[in-house]
Amino acid sequence: MSHSPVNECVKYIICRDARKVPIDRSDIRLHLKHYFYEKLTPNDLRNIISKADEILNKVYGYKLVPVGPNNDKYIVTLKKDEKNAILSTYINPQHRKLLIATLTHIFMTAQPVPSDDMWWFLTTAQLMTRENENEVKKLLMRTFTQELYINYNKNDDKFEWGQRAKKEIPKIFLLEKMAQAFDKEPSHWTEQYRKAMEEANSDETLIDGMEIE
Repeated sequence: MSHSPVNECVKYIICRDARKVPIDRSDIRLHLKHYFYEKLTPNDLRNIISKADEILNKVYGYKLVPVGPNNDKYIVTLKKDEKNAILSTYINPQHRKLLIATLTHIFMTAQPVPSDDMWWFLTTAQLMTRENENEVKKLLMRTFTQELYINYNKNDDKFEWGQRAKKEIPKIFLLEKMAQAFDKEPSHWTEQYRKAMEEANSDETLIDGMEIE
């Protein structure tokens, strides 16, 4: 990849995404100014990021998704037509299993889940024990929240789906796993099935390729 503002932006985004923490537009600006510009205008930055997004799409199968109240942060997700979208690209299998279980519980509950309810569920599912309790709580309340897979509201002490999860994880995938576990059809859960099919039909998320194990 040649040394240019756009290619440098692509490399920076890919390296930063390894942390799975949203990338500030101001950080991209600072990085590019250090390499290329004394003065980088907002229009320059918009054009560079837009062209970097095109390369991420065509070469890597990724896309940049603006997040945050002012759309001034970005997360990197796989394009909707990519098959092998996998949470295991950066977290260990136990963490992946914990995240999938947490998101499934929120989805099946159909509303934000109070922390006491979440701890009870994870304990019952044998994903949280006395030995790993502190680690599990830290993962949900800090790590997964910073990565935008989960949104933890400190004020009401509840968990809900984060912006990254909404973009990356198909609800029909979770519902099919539930159906397998309980030997039922996905349509058994009427409201959840309706939401999952609406999402699948909108073709906005990934349908295949995710594995819990």
